[in-house]
Amino acid sequence: MTAKPEQDLDLLKLGFEGEQAITAELYRKHGRSYEAKQIVIREGDFGREVYLVISGRVVVTEKVERGSYKVLNSLGPGEIFGEMALIEGAPRSATLIAAAPTRLLALQEKDFATIFQSHPRWAFKILGALGRRIQTAFKVVEQHYGQR
Repeated sequence: MTAKPEQDLDLLKLGFEGEQAITAELYRKHGRSYEAKQIVIREGDFGREVYLVISGRVVVTEKVERGSYKVLNSLGPGEIFGEMALIEGAPRSATLIAAAPTRLLALQEKDFATIFQSHPRWAFKILGALGRRIQTAFKVVEQHYGQR
């Protein structure tokens, strides 16, 4: 049996086998596609969107000198970025570049309430991704100060 495109997008499963975490409707409203080497967000810019990687990969970079970047991290399906600019209203702390053809959800603050109500299972995915991000940040801080 073949699934209807509006009910199931294989590209959008976020690695959760057989689960419809994101609907085609949600992707149509908030989805963005990037080609390899295309800049998603620039360090220093202001933005009010948080991004969730649906497929592909983005690299987190820091500008070292004009036209030269240092890769800090790589993010794949199910991972979230840009949340600090949304929460704090601060400028972007890094440049993120698509490492391969990439699909993202780009969500503004106002979108969260709507999504949490209309797609509750997906809302748990966002909360899980943010929880993992916080745990990782705590580990980095602990390692940094534990080595002193």
